[in-house]
Amino acid sequence: MTNNYLMLKRSFQKYFLFLFFFFSSSLIFCQNNDTKNIDELLKKAEISRQKFKHLDQLKYAKGALILSQKAENSEKITQSYYTMARALSFLEMQKESFTYANKALNEPYGKKSNLLQAQVSEVKAFNYYSLGLNSQFTKELPNIIKLLKNENNREAIILKQRTYLNLGALKPDSALYYSKLSYDELKKIPERQIHLELSDYYRYMGTDFMDNEKPDSTLYYFNKSFKINLKYKDPVVFQDYTSFGDYFTWQKQYKRAISFYEKAIKNIKDQSIAPYHFHNNSLYKKISDLYGNLGDTKKQSEYKKIYTDLQHKLLLEREKNIEEALKVILSDHENFYKTKEKTHYTLIFFLIIIIILLIFIFSRLIYKNLKHKENQISEVKGNLQKKDEIIDQKNTETKELQQKINKAYTDIIDLAKSNDPKFYEYFQEIYPEFQIKILQNSPGLRTSELVLCAYTFLGFTIKDIAEYTSKSINTVRNRKQNLRKKFNIPKEKDMGIWLRELTQTQKK
Repeated sequence: MTNNYLMLKRSFQKYFLFLFFFFSSSLIFCQNNDTKNIDELLKKAEISRQKFKHLDQLKYAKGALILSQKAENSEKITQSYYTMARALSFLEMQKESFTYANKALNEPYGKKSNLLQAQVSEVKAFNYYSLGLNSQFTKELPNIIKLLKNENNREAIILKQRTYLNLGALKPDSALYYSKLSYDELKKIPERQIHLELSDYYRYMGTDFMDNEKPDSTLYYFNKSFKINLKYKDPVVFQDYTSFGDYFTWQKQYKRAISFYEKAIKNIKDQSIAPYHFHNNSLYKKISDLYGNLGDTKKQSEYKKIYTDLQHKLLLEREKNIEEALKVILSDHENFYKTKEKTHYTLIFFLIIIIILLIFIFSRLIYKNLKHKENQISEVKGNLQKKDEIIDQKNTETKELQQKINKAYTDIIDLAKSNDPKFYEYFQEIYPEFQIKILQNSPGLRTSELVLCAYTFLGFTIKDIAEYTSKSINTVRNRKQNLRKKFNIPKEKDMGIWLRELTQTQKK
């Protein structure tokens, strides 16, 4: 009887060891498979971002987050949160973007990764800029450079060079200095690996030279951008075509400009780039204006109608995207990723059987897992109760946004461009507080000076104002400089921004 007992005991031990090692190897296999799936989803999110499909980017990142939380992989959870924050920022949901940015920073991996902290700072900076908080935007950029000071991997280098360009845009007098720093960073990486960033850099340089009225340098850099994309056979070149269109518009070669704008539109369609992007839609407006300059009123009306109809469609699409994005944020695991879950549930069921056999070893682990699941369910139930309230709030915000984009703004811009005598009278109707606030700051301004302030307030450049009012660029520049002295505007401050801030500050 003793021998039978020993044999039975040895058999049980062998069976126990077999189950233990099988269970351990199964866990390792699952973890590796999950990591691969997470990386694939994050890669798809990045591809969607490049094509301006930000809602798809959000959905892929949410899928990666679900798998990362199951695997309890802090690095992937952090990357998923960051990607979601970036997508929500592009979807103009800044409040939600800040929430996910902070979640990324609060993860263990986020607290120790300088690169991740810098990436989140860039998202926050974009959010501040979108909300008009320029001082906060300015503070975030140096922080990115500081965090990446000792980082030399590809992602860190690209983020540093992009930040240098943004700093240059903030400080026009130092633009060349920052552009050199940006280019020095790009030279650290083989050209083939960063040709997209080089293309962006060359377009940035071309635009800067165009702002400084240097046509030869402008065209030189726009050509370099286009050539490097052709060299590496990049199919997405609509930004290059748009730059050429802007250049030839500036040179008043309107037919050539139209040709390049139409090429940009075709490239957007051919490459399935998101059509619901406001920047892309502005191409139709530019073409309409150019046909107006050429005296072709039929073509002008045709493209203006396309622009107006698409603009309306874009607003509806934006509202739809916000609602869909909220569903993604609030949805539980089953509603979001059903197909992937079925495969995992089968595996989980099989593992549960093994866990039951080994429950006396893994009881604490099971208890912890169940507690985690209960917390998740409670959190999702709480979120679902708030869903209607959040959606109503977002619908209200969207309607307010639509009300701002109205016919009055389009009319006043048209009056300004045509130098219509009724421009300033109509401007005062739209902005009744403007003249009062300006005169409170600087009494005794002449009507011509107030009109120039109005043009500047609306965002027209010196070159635009000179063209529309039939005055020389130097005349307009000197008049603006005199106004800056009267208002005592700091040298580094943009006058248009200063005028808007003055009005907003005094309203408060």
